[in-house]
Amino acid sequence: MRLTADDKKRLVRKIRNGAAQVFRAKGYAGVNLNDLMKASGLTRGAFYAHFQSKTALFSEVVCHEHPLLRMLEDRTGKEGAALHAEMRAIFTAYMDPKNLKEVFGGCSFAALLGDVTRATPEVKASFDLALRRTCAAMAHKQGREGEAYLPALILATAAVRTAYAAADPELQSDILRNAYASFLKVLPDPREPGA
Repeated sequence: MRLTADDKKRLVRKIRNGAAQVFRAKGYAGVNLNDLMKASGLTRGAFYAHFQSKTALFSEVVCHEHPLLRMLEDRTGKEGAALHAEMRAIFTAYMDPKNLKEVFGGCSFAALLGDVTRATPEVKASFDLALRRTCAAMAHKQGREGEAYLPALILATAAVRTAYAAADPELQSDILRNAYASFLKVLPDPREPGA
């Protein structure tokens, strides 16, 4: 049976989504193709029909698998202040200590940073694109350029990564609470149109 272009896109998304979960849980070096395809519910043959290598798949994950970005893009506010309030709510939950395990397990920025640091230029370029897209989503209708949101994004994702690395739950909470207070200070306020 021949696959349509839509079928191929669906399969790529399915492989990418399953791979993202495994990469975030075990890291790039900790998984093989069988692990990646098992998480997707597909065979190795399906992998080679869509990706040239594990690194190519990792690059796709790093570029596209960001629930934080999806949440920012899915905000429903119609104007700057409402969008800004929704953004704050997203990051409040993102940096809440009670959500740490779930957030770390679902955030490619936090969970995969170490792997990206040691990755190929192709993977790093994918990471750059994902960072820029996330900053642009944060800046949507805020009257500022996306780069203005980079410090807040870095602070939030690094705080989650650092807190998850700590063994002491009290230290984890302290890291996230203090980082959140700093996040609010560096998060730009929305500007009125034309300001």
